[in-house]
Amino acid sequence: MPLIDVHCHISPIEFPAAPSSEAGARWPCMRCASKTAGTLLIGEKPFRELDDRSWDVSRRLEDMDRDRVSIQVLSPMPELLSYWHSVDDGVVICDAINAQISEMISQAPGRFRGLGGAPLQEPKRAAGYLKRIKEEFGLSGVEIGSNINGIMLGDPSFDVFYAEAEALGLAVFVHALHPVAAKTVAVTPSETAFVYFPLDVAMAAASVAMTGLLERFPRLRIAFSHGGGALGSIIGRMDTGWELTEGFGGSMAEAPSAAVRKMFFDSNVLDPAYLSYLVREVAPGRIFLGTDYPYLIRQQDPAQLISNLSLSDHEVRSLRCGAAEAFLGETFGHD
Repeated sequence: MPLIDVHCHISPIEFPAAPSSEAGARWPCMRCASKTAGTLLIGEKPFRELDDRSWDVSRRLEDMDRDRVSIQVLSPMPELLSYWHSVDDGVVICDAINAQISEMISQAPGRFRGLGGAPLQEPKRAAGYLKRIKEEFGLSGVEIGSNINGIMLGDPSFDVFYAEAEALGLAVFVHALHPVAAKTVAVTPSETAFVYFPLDVAMAAASVAMTGLLERFPRLRIAFSHGGGALGSIIGRMDTGWELTEGFGGSMAEAPSAAVRKMFFDSNVLDPAYLSYLVREVAPGRIFLGTDYPYLIRQQDPAQLISNLSLSDHEVRSLRCGAAEAFLGETFGHD
């Protein structure tokens, strides 16, 4: 039975030059100490220390074999999604990171799949770009931020993007990015990473659930990182609101909990008891493995984690591969 890790990031060792001085103020580039390590800069500001796990296939495969991971689904470091640039500049970065993912897949096609980036700062342009993600880069879907420059994902302005993703059969993976709540208060980077990221993912999932998005696009396959963040603790409250307001004023024909069960979520909650709750109660059959490789805040030894959970054989199979296959729209060989 394969073990499929859907939450795995990459970053190129080289980036294209900034197209303008204005873009350069927030343009990504690498300052490398060697071929195996360096610092990602955003403009002139150090953002993250990286090593060759972010771009070197052989190094990554060593770790996958160690962790007994059969397949990784590669996606961009979220900061590289670059929604704060002009759409034309955003396309330059998307092209670079999508080409990197495509090249890594080509080196070990049996071990990797990919989710690319799209310039969602302009939803119509992003919708048009999706065909390139599928046909030119050969990827299985797209990674998007939990908000797009402060706009929640259920906003109707994104419908053109979701419609095209649904039509092309591309999966959509939502990752925490620049949390909205963190912009309104003074918080430390640690608070942002450990607290506000999962809060923003919950806000994103709640926005999708409460705006009837999956009623409008019933074949859309959309997943949320970090187990949906805090979503699991507010589903009952959302359902109560739906009942008391007659479907939020008639905007939703089904309860939010029903919409949630149509979504997918990764396992990256770093809490075995809560993960079991997600698997059994929140979205049965819709929770897949996600480690956040290769970053510091990641799930270690995922195979052992799953083995230690008190789950049925069916639930284990779903967590190891079944939910990932449903999300990606592809079946991998297993008994």
